[in-house]
Amino acid sequence: MARASADGHTARSTPLSRLRSAVVGPPAIRRLTITHAVDDIADSLITLSLIGSLLFSVSLEASRSRILLFLLLTAAPLAIVAQVVGPALDRIRAGSRFVVISSHIARAVFSLLLSSSLLSLAFYPLVFGILLSRKAYALAKTAMVAQLAPERAELVAASGHLARTGTIAGGVGTAIGGALIGLVGVEWLPIVASAVFISAAVLAARIPSVAVEPRAESAVIRVETPIEVRRATPAVAIIRAAEGALTFLLALSIKRGGGDEWIFVAALVAAGIGTFLGTMVSPRLHRAFSSDGILMLTLLIPGTMSAFGVLTIGSLSIVAIALAIGLAGSVAARAMDGLYGAVPHLMRGRVIARSELVFQLANVTGAAAAVLVYPGPRVGFAAVAALLVLGGAAYASEVHLSLRHEAGRWLLGQRPRAVTEGLPLALLAEAIRFREQGDHYVAIVVADSAVRVLDARSPSSSESKAEATWEVLTDSVDAVIAGALDPTATESLAVIEAAAALIGERAHARGSGTVEVTPG
Repeated sequence: MARASADGHTARSTPLSRLRSAVVGPPAIRRLTITHAVDDIADSLITLSLIGSLLFSVSLEASRSRILLFLLLTAAPLAIVAQVVGPALDRIRAGSRFVVISSHIARAVFSLLLSSSLLSLAFYPLVFGILLSRKAYALAKTAMVAQLAPERAELVAASGHLARTGTIAGGVGTAIGGALIGLVGVEWLPIVASAVFISAAVLAARIPSVAVEPRAESAVIRVETPIEVRRATPAVAIIRAAEGALTFLLALSIKRGGGDEWIFVAALVAAGIGTFLGTMVSPRLHRAFSSDGILMLTLLIPGTMSAFGVLTIGSLSIVAIALAIGLAGSVAARAMDGLYGAVPHLMRGRVIARSELVFQLANVTGAAAAVLVYPGPRVGFAAVAALLVLGGAAYASEVHLSLRHEAGRWLLGQRPRAVTEGLPLALLAEAIRFREQGDHYVAIVVADSAVRVLDARSPSSSESKAEATWEVLTDSVDAVIAGALDPTATESLAVIEAAAALIGERAHARGSGTVEVTPG
């Protein structure tokens, strides 16, 4: 049945509109989807230009040393970006789009310079610059998706669609790169990539801007990672370490050669298929399970499969392990994107930067362990299995989950728990925003609401300085709410500081971080 749209016209779901949605995603992220696809095509061209010199053009021992240097180059940029880009995303109006455009322009310049430096001493500094700007783009893109699709279910679906688009576009870029190598040579790949990056920058400029209120200097919020993200980060880091180890266990096995070379190629393809499938099943999983339950499953299922595969090591078991780990990594990444969406705008950039730095370091650690030790497939997969199973058990214990309870809740049709444990912190961030806008009455009301929610969820069991300070302000807060007192800027800041101290104290007691608000 036709549905009337807001402008009076009739909106119908036509085959063309359904095809457009399938290709470029929901309307909110369509321009970002196109930009991301073009970006991944260019990235694939650059990656192809690096592969020969890093791995397959030299001996096994030489390739291992080059791989270790490359891993160092991949980890170092994010350590820098996390300190610079994260705060910029929080402080600058439309900061995400600015970082995306700047990243594309920077990579266009570095790629053009790289075209004449593949065999020179300038090779590694240019690669470092490309990786640095690529990490900045990744952080900004993640923050931008959370702005364009703020609802959790919508965010998970949008993140999955972007990942699928990137996978397909990467394959297209690889095919184009292979054709160019055969026709004109590998040195032309960075030149073509530079032009594609410029195209991506032009497209990024057309992405709708979701402006976040800039924070004034009168009050600054300093926050540790919220508890939902904080406790999920180690679980996802374990999966990323397993992915890194798997990739280079397979890559070095290909390098070593032998009659089973095709098995490892098939396993690499299976890991890519698993990653793609993960983007498709994630929205359904989030409708059926909580984020904690999903993360527990992403550790235990591939861990168990790896353990069984080690007992019967062979072609099918290696491919199955690769498929399971690729699938788990993709689902875990979508789960983290959903958690990022629950983080208040005023701190989202820094939270994403910190978590993604941990994930990158975990991935590099797993890969470096595989390259340094290279124990062979059976022992390597056994170590991966132990890491995943023990990590899953530890995570389930920390969040008080069990497979039996999750399965029972799912069979009974109960909805997963909402991600709302960060509500007091989100309300506090809103109170700061209202104060910066000069609305001190609303700022105090919202800060009081943050404390009331906090009391309802984690009541205090002891007296403390923070509790006493808030108690002293209670009468003034009640007077403001009743309209009997017109608050000043100093009074609203005092209430926000007291609420922040109280929230931070309770968070510290639960081991979930601290909150501090200080005058600028």
